[in-house]
Amino acid sequence: MRITLSKWPPRRRPNTTGSRTAPKPFLSDSQWLAIADLFPDPTVGPRGGRPWVPSRECLEGILWVLITGARWKDLPERYPSPCT
Repeated sequence: MRITLSKWPPRRRPNTTGSRTAPKPFLSDSQWLAIADLFPDPTVGPRGGRPWVPSRECLEGILWVLITGARWKDLPERYPSPCT
């Protein structure tokens, strides 16, 4: 009996460079309106704090990582910092 093992197919990296057009958002405007109320309003405490990052941009970045399977450090600059 002969057993042959093969490697997993290589993971395809998302193409994040070379695009001349703005990328299509993962969420349509109607989808965002349906869930926008689930996110907190931007408020600043009395002692200040970090600048507010729009919730939709954060969610789009999270979806980018989940859909592409890429690492957080590969998040394109069009999304907020992975530390957000």
